[in-house]
Amino acid sequence: MVKYLIFFSLLGCIGKSEYTKDECETLSLETYRGSPKSAHLHKKHCGEYKLKYTQAYCQKSLQDLILDGRALALKQKYGDRILECFDQGQKEKFLR
Repeated sequence: MVKYLIFFSLLGCIGKSEYTKDECETLSLETYRGSPKSAHLHKKHCGEYKLKYTQAYCQKSLQDLILDGRALALKQKYGDRILECFDQGQKEKFLR
């Protein structure tokens, strides 16, 4: 029994080393919203991918959110995941 506990403890410490492009997109979105853990993982594991949802892309979409406020228009212009760029406060304040 003790052998199994040690084995599973070691497995938990190893962590994930390979990320897919979709997982890196998610990390990029979380990084933009201010997650330091996601920012670290994004920097460490996602340099090989050309991502769509970058900080610049989210910032540009935030400007359109403030000016227009329509979720459908944002999704059509920036893609289905664009609302993930914004935190709950931004959504409550600017979405119509």
